[in-house]
Amino acid sequence: MLTAEELLQLPKTLSLLDNYGDEYLIKHKIKYDLAQTKNYKPNTYYHATGGTGEIGIGCGLYLGKDKRALSNFYNCEGGEIDIYEGNPLFIDLVLFDDFDNFEEEAKQKFLNCKFSEHFKMLTLSKRYDGIRYYDPITTGEEFVVYNCEKLKLIKKSNHHFKNEVQHEWKCYE
Repeated sequence: MLTAEELLQLPKTLSLLDNYGDEYLIKHKIKYDLAQTKNYKPNTYYHATGGTGEIGIGCGLYLGKDKRALSNFYNCEGGEIDIYEGNPLFIDLVLFDDFDNFEEEAKQKFLNCKFSEHFKMLTLSKRYDGIRYYDPITTGEEFVVYNCEKLKLIKKSNHHFKNEVQHEWKCYE
């Protein structure tokens, strides 16, 4: 399994970052916004409540393992961090080709699903609880959990949106 630091060095990642902006912005992003494994705690995941994003691969609990990176990127206009513990089983889609192939398979198998729900349907049908993926434009290594029973909420912030749904996670349409 590739680490966040190894994923950062992949040619596709470097190419995406080159399109991000000038050298100063890229260095700032790498230093402050991208997850670093030295900040990880075993079986601990964080959810930023700032409300940026969270629609890319369907309705689920969007998490990261680097609290600092999540807060820097997603809570830049306010928000807090929820803390979860658990050991969900993730399908590893950090390599861009693996992610693209999975998405294509999901679209073909679940043609009638609404926007991005095909990710959830295929993940659960393969008996995984969620997806591990890599997006260097956000915080790098991130997770989406579709089976939230595998996690326990340890600390809930006071900053949440009105459209919360069961299992303490939010679904953005």
